[in-house]
Amino acid sequence: MKEKKLFYNFMKLLYLPLLKLIFRPKVFGKENISQDGGLILAGNHKCALDPIMVTSNTNRFVHFIAKEEVTSGIFKKAFDSMGVIRVYKDRSKNVASILEAKNILKNNGTLGIFPEGTRNRTDQPLLKFRKGTVTIAQDNNTPIVPFAIRGNYRPFRKGLEIEFGTPIDISSMTKFEANEYLRDEVLKLLKKNSS
Repeated sequence: MKEKKLFYNFMKLLYLPLLKLIFRPKVFGKENISQDGGLILAGNHKCALDPIMVTSNTNRFVHFIAKEEVTSGIFKKAFDSMGVIRVYKDRSKNVASILEAKNILKNNGTLGIFPEGTRNRTDQPLLKFRKGTVTIAQDNNTPIVPFAIRGNYRPFRKGLEIEFGTPIDISSMTKFEANEYLRDEVLKLLKKNSS
């Protein structure tokens, strides 16, 4: 884990200045991300650069949950070194992934999840949320910090923003209620005009 953190911090030092130089994002609500205890960051997904956008603007080591096909190939080792948790189409293979996620939260770590499950390439603000995020949060009694990435990744132009909302506690809700509540919170942030 120490080696992963060293590589993670090295990569962060590399891509944070590039992100700021090329896309000039505005950041809101960083104070909502506690530095203590297990935490889940959950928000919308529109671009392959979204995980970089999130990790660049937090002080925590964020373990993103990502699909097998996205994290394979020539960059597989880099993804592994960045602490990415791989999920598979064959659900029977995901037992180890779930245990890894649980262990991270148990040790006061941070998970990054895109509840839409894939990039949103539609005209709709958000796709339907899958229940995995709220299931993990409830099973591990973990708060969720919703976030929204607004605008587009246009080089050397303004308009890109990320906002982290206040932590939400879904422990007393049904999974359906929790999932709808989380989606509503992300949608509120997404529709907010902070410029």
